[in-house]
Amino acid sequence: MFDKLEEKMENRFSSHPLSGSKTGQYFTNEDGTVKVPAIMLTPELLDAIRTDLVTYRWNSSDFLLSTYFKNGTHYMWEVMTMLLNGSADNVKQSKEILMIDLTPMSKNKDVAPSPRVLNTHYRIDVLPPEFRQRKTVVVVRNPKDSCVSQFYHEKILMSKLNPVFASRANMAFADFAQEYMYSKDIPYGSYFDYTEYMWSLRNEPNILLVFYENLKLNPVEVIQSVNEFMGTNRSPELVQQIADATKFERMKKSKEEARVTKEMLELGETVKMEGDLQTSVGDLMLKLYRKGEVGDWKNHFTVAQNEEFDALLAAWKGGKDIPFIY
Repeated sequence: MFDKLEEKMENRFSSHPLSGSKTGQYFTNEDGTVKVPAIMLTPELLDAIRTDLVTYRWNSSDFLLSTYFKNGTHYMWEVMTMLLNGSADNVKQSKEILMIDLTPMSKNKDVAPSPRVLNTHYRIDVLPPEFRQRKTVVVVRNPKDSCVSQFYHEKILMSKLNPVFASRANMAFADFAQEYMYSKDIPYGSYFDYTEYMWSLRNEPNILLVFYENLKLNPVEVIQSVNEFMGTNRSPELVQQIADATKFERMKKSKEEARVTKEMLELGETVKMEGDLQTSVGDLMLKLYRKGEVGDWKNHFTVAQNEEFDALLAAWKGGKDIPFIY
């Protein structure tokens, strides 16, 4: 049923401005059986990113963070970086400069040297072999909250950050939810495909999979598990301090106080932002921090929309064993 639903809806909801059918740009696994649309701010930037990913040689002191779009990337990146730094002080570094999807590896090596936490929204089987079998933390968020968070990200942030996304500013949530549920032709591919694959890796020794909701509700326990996985051996006191420092409102406030950073401005130059758009990139990036709540989907889904989503989840064989927290 899941495949039939996807097939039925696929042609109706492939209108994303960076859909693979429009850009013709994909990341694929080695045998070509998996193909996900690439995130492309400019063709030149994507070419530079691809070149650097293929030629990059992994630094053994680094870690990889892989999450689907709007599944808690910033939250976990702050946690992991604080553990690496051995400090709960606000992280001055910009996560975006270490996002291998957006910044060429040759651009970040000087401003953010190892040890560091590289991060991506791509499933790891479509990345070059150099990025596989590395110590990787995966964060999974329930699909309903993920859908709502992604909707606001594109509506509020991306529509202003990139002219290609201008049409998303007026997109209704009902239309976005249909696209989210049924289309594979969106950057990073389907949430369901990503999550099903990454869930299948949960018992691999180089993978630590955590749920966003557990990180929110039981931060000390989850951060300690990350501490052990990374081998950072930080004290229980520091783990508690990091849990306190990364509470959503406190982290959001620290980012507001930091405003635009040198790395953000460099990122603005990298993606060819000009004039007012480049100088406001710091303020725009603050919109990444909206609510971070568990269960916010209940404020957005109608009864009918929720029933449709539940029917899709019930038909999703690859997700039936995933203990989502709603």
